Amino acid sequence: MFDGAGEPTRGKASAMLDRVVWRLVDGILLVCVLGMLIAVTVQVLARLWGFSAPWTEELSRFLFIWTAFFGMSVGFRYVQHPRIMLLLDVLPPWCRALSLHLYALAGIGFFALVGWYAALLVHRQFTVGETSPVLGLGMFIVTLPSALASVLAIIALVQTVYFDPTTRARLQQPDEAAP
Repeated sequence: MFDGAGEPTRGKASAMLDRVVWRLVDGILLVCVLGMLIAVTVQVLARLWGFSAPWTEELSRFLFIWTAFFGMSVGFRYVQHPRIMLLLDVLPPWCRALSLHLYALAGIGFFALVGWYAALLVHRQFTVGETSPVLGLGMFIVTLPSALASVLAIIALVQTVYFDPTTRARLQQPDEAAP
């Protein structure tokens, strides 16, 4: 599919995901980073004024966890993770095409496994009622991003490999920075 300028267009599902899901994830990341900035600033100011605010350390740690997991899924969406292209550069073209499907299959398998065990952990923490020591938050809230981000990473892998021709082309090309 091409638009009027001869550029490949994204499918409806990919465009909807970009508008809804990935913008929501970007919003969550923005809130998490701003929250970390505020929490760390409060902690620094509190120490300058001679008192401690222990909740800021725990909050910034939890927000960092959320940022790491959601950022990982966004990295897969925009193909920003390191790839090993050395071997692919010397293989025949049919092997390169096959490697794209192996990349997707390995990623989907890995994140399905991570997501499954993360969901089990979230369920156990919710059932047991485990809470954080300072904020008293349910620990399932802290570990929930690992399960959600695994699902998002699978969506990103499928979207980039099978539904987004521009990103798929980037996956099949060697990195420009490589010598």
